[in-house]
Amino acid sequence: MRVGPVLETNSTVARARRFSRGASITAVALAVVTLAAGCNFISPQRTTKIYDASDGTSITVGDVKVRNAIALTDDGTEASLVMTVINDGDEPVEVGFQYETGSGDETQTVEVDARSQVDRGTSTDVDQLVMSDLDVTPGQLLPVFVQYGTETGKTLQVPVLTGDLPEYSTLLPTPTPSGVTVEPGQGSTPLPESDVQESEPSPSATADR
Repeated sequence: MRVGPVLETNSTVARARRFSRGASITAVALAVVTLAAGCNFISPQRTTKIYDASDGTSITVGDVKVRNAIALTDDGTEASLVMTVINDGDEPVEVGFQYETGSGDETQTVEVDARSQVDRGTSTDVDQLVMSDLDVTPGQLLPVFVQYGTETGKTLQVPVLTGDLPEYSTLLPTPTPSGVTVEPGQGSTPLPESDVQESEPSPSATADR
C-alpha cells in the first residue's frame, strides 16, 4: 500500500485550493478599489466647482471681471445693477452694460482704471447704476450684455431680487439728484499689490518667450 504519494497529492491539492481562494479575494478587492476610483473620477468634486458665494452671478470678458451682479428692484420698472467691475489689464477700459427696456436696448458704461476695480450700488455710499423703463419680476434673470473695446462681449444673466432681505433693503435704486453728475471712472480703487504681481509674468518667463 503506497500511502506517501497519496498524502503528498492531497497536500498539493489543499495548497492549490488555498492559493485559488486567496487569488479570488485579491481580485475582488482590486475590483472594488478600481470601481471606487472610477466613481471618484467620473463624479464632479464639489471643491473643484467655481461658484458665486453670494446671490449674484459673475462673468469674465477679456481683462474685465464682473463679480456678484444682482438687480435690485421694488417695483419692477427700475433696478439698481449691484456689482463689482474689475480691470486686470494695463489700460483703462470703458465697459458697456446693455439691457432691454420698454423703448429698446439701453447701454450704460462704467470706466475702470488699469489694475483697479469699481463698485456699483454695493453700499449706500457707492454710486449706483440704475436701469429704468424695465419690465422685470423678482426671481427672474435679466440678460445684460457686457462688452468693452474690441473684446467679444458676453451675456450675463442677472438675478432680479427685492429689498426684502435686510442686506439689500438699503440698496434699492435711488434716482440721482438733479445737477449731480457721476464722473467717468469715479470710484476706481487700485487692486491690491499682490493681485497685480500675480498677473504679471516673471522676468524669466518673459525671457523664455
